[in-house]
Amino acid sequence: MATGLLAGCGVKEKIRGDNNRVAFDGIYFKSHLTADKADNMAFAVTVAGASQNIAAAREAGRYEATKYCVNNFGNSEVDWTAGPDAPLGALVISDDTLNLAGRCRG
Repeated sequence: MATGLLAGCGVKEKIRGDNNRVAFDGIYFKSHLTADKADNMAFAVTVAGASQNIAAAREAGRYEATKYCVNNFGNSEVDWTAGPDAPLGALVISDDTLNLAGRCRG
């Protein structure tokens, strides 16, 4: 029953040692966050393989941003400049990679 309640949510799985991976709708995306060197509250997130499930890719990107902001600034709030909630036509997708950008609130 608990598994059913988690369907569609990010599910953390412990894999070999201390590595943690999170699946979104059963898909493990390769996501990467890069902080701006001049303003480390600003960042860009890429999510490869977005065409597998665009809704899940959006959540994978949101998760990376939230994790970064919480771990570095103690706050999960993000001001998006290219966010996961944008309409499908406004999302920046290049070479099957979803590109998001935002800034952690301080």
